[in-house]
Amino acid sequence: MQGLSFSDPVFHGCALVSANANANAPLGGAVKEVSAEYRTWLHALFRNLAEQAGAKEPKGLTRQLVLLYDGEDISAWLDRDPSAETTARAVAQALVDAAIPASATRPEDLPSQR
Repeated sequence: MQGLSFSDPVFHGCALVSANANANAPLGGAVKEVSAEYRTWLHALFRNLAEQAGAKEPKGLTRQLVLLYDGEDISAWLDRDPSAETTARAVAQALVDAAIPASATRPEDLPSQR
């Protein structure tokens, strides 16, 4: 998320959410297709990251993080509150910490690739 963009008066939220909310967007049309492709990509991104990090339940963590990502976006936009990003980051950190065993190797613990 970009935080400050949410408080910009010209920002009108996620284009995909707005397009999907439009009653004129036909089922099976381009808007629905692009949205489905994006959502598949987003879920795969979070799932891959959760798996790489050693999450006990990568599917569950993915669902939690996608829900948080979506909710932060909507909340920040409707409230014009860029601090929603900071709050969402703290919640995401708590979710990740709870989902990844302490014994899992974290990226900062890996040796440098130099």
